[in-house]
Amino acid sequence: MKQLPIGIQTFSEIINRNMVYVDKTELIYKMVSSQKYYFLSRPRRFGKSLLISTLQAYFEGKKDLFKGCKIENLETQWEQYPVVDISFAKCKSDKLDEIVKFVSIELSRQEFKYGLVDKVETSKGNESVDTNFNVRLNNIIESAFQQTGKQVVLLIDEYDALMLNTITDLKVQDAVRVHMNNLFSPIKDLDPKLKFVFITGITKLSQMSIFSTLNNLKDISLNPKFGTLCGITDHELQTTLKDYVDEFAEELDVDFATMVSLLKQRYDGYHFAKNCDGVFNPFSLFNALTDKDFQDYWVRTSTPSSLIALLRKNAGLQINEMEGIFMSSGRFDVPIERVTDIVPFLYQSGYLTIQSYDKDFNQYIIGFPNQEVRNGFSESLIKNYIEEDIGFNNDIFRRSVVTAIKEDNPEILLQHLQDFLCKIPYPNDAANTPEWYYQNLLYAILATCGLNIQSEIRTSDGRIDFVLFSPKSIFLFEFKLNKSAQEALSQIDEKDYARKFSFEDRKIWKIGVNFSSEKRTVDEWKIEK
Repeated sequence: MKQLPIGIQTFSEIINRNMVYVDKTELIYKMVSSQKYYFLSRPRRFGKSLLISTLQAYFEGKKDLFKGCKIENLETQWEQYPVVDISFAKCKSDKLDEIVKFVSIELSRQEFKYGLVDKVETSKGNESVDTNFNVRLNNIIESAFQQTGKQVVLLIDEYDALMLNTITDLKVQDAVRVHMNNLFSPIKDLDPKLKFVFITGITKLSQMSIFSTLNNLKDISLNPKFGTLCGITDHELQTTLKDYVDEFAEELDVDFATMVSLLKQRYDGYHFAKNCDGVFNPFSLFNALTDKDFQDYWVRTSTPSSLIALLRKNAGLQINEMEGIFMSSGRFDVPIERVTDIVPFLYQSGYLTIQSYDKDFNQYIIGFPNQEVRNGFSESLIKNYIEEDIGFNNDIFRRSVVTAIKEDNPEILLQHLQDFLCKIPYPNDAANTPEWYYQNLLYAILATCGLNIQSEIRTSDGRIDFVLFSPKSIFLFEFKLNKSAQEALSQIDEKDYARKFSFEDRKIWKIGVNFSSEKRTVDEWKIEK
């Protein structure tokens, strides 16, 4: 079988090495045939760079690379255009001088391509940097146009990477913004000499205030027509990737349908527009199919430092705010330079996704897409509560928690949690620590143990604090602070939370838990089956 292209973002390499390419060229053709200026926002490792590379191959007229793809029968001209491709994806620095140098090197690469300089700059050496980025970009496009006599294709990948690198240092970020505004300022005036412009990023354009003059970009980030342009659909999984799913299923000794269901639970669930098909995270899916193993691949490689920094700034973030969030389309555009609302950033970063759409109120319902992301977010959140040296990463503890659930023993589970919570350093003003703090902490611990847990599940008469699912049972948790476990248990009965799960062929455990701010742990609990 062909190799799956893990981490390979160059279209020509995938084709020339006879690797698997999940064909997105029909959507690409529809896009390039209808408009000229585009912007697309997607999380890291969702195939934005591969999309840019595919567009480059297409506009360079490399028809042979597209043999067998849908676009082969759609495109009849295959005309060749000069392409200016700029990527900021590889810059990881938050130092202003290193960022400026990186931009200069990217421009130098294009200047060399079109004969404006004799060699490409390198990161080594102390030569001065020409920061007239607007003039340099203008000259590159003018030269490409003059040399070929054809309009130029401009492709910019991860336009916002440099800004996100500096999100915790507003002074440096402001300086970077000045340089980026300067760089992109000629684009609008160059319109007669541009054939096509495509820009990608994580955050939406209005969130970074960079393209102050470029107001003609078509933002397709929430457009249902292009909702599956990045990511793997269920149909693509069961057709293009069917043999790989079959192999994985054989390895686990399950049937094909069960294997698809397991993969969907772990890596599917992303929706980037209303009323469009969901997609799998391609990076995690390809890794899982290659390794024939379930790991949290994406969250281990894609948790940006900026997210951890924002979580620390938003210390009052509550888990119950992360599911069933109602958002108008305008909320997606909240600027993130001075973050007052972390939810848009969590969506752009891939930690939250569109779960449904309420057409009556014109609102999107946002939440976690899948188990991998829920686990990853919990690991990020827990860094606000737990230091590495208290044994949270101890496999013995995690195994004990998981074993208690597998053996259907919530009593032992709560004993382990009670002992563990005693070790955690709490805020100095513990007496005033709110209930949600303890609830967040307990949720994060259980989620990072790999358990299937959901918070704030709606019922007809309220919300269940959180629900833990196992193959044998469903555990309903209700929490109180400085009250009593009986009061928590009584609430489960009074609001008849168990009724929501009465159709399930599983045991239902009702668990009332009281936290004590004085003892700084679980004080007592009551359990009924």
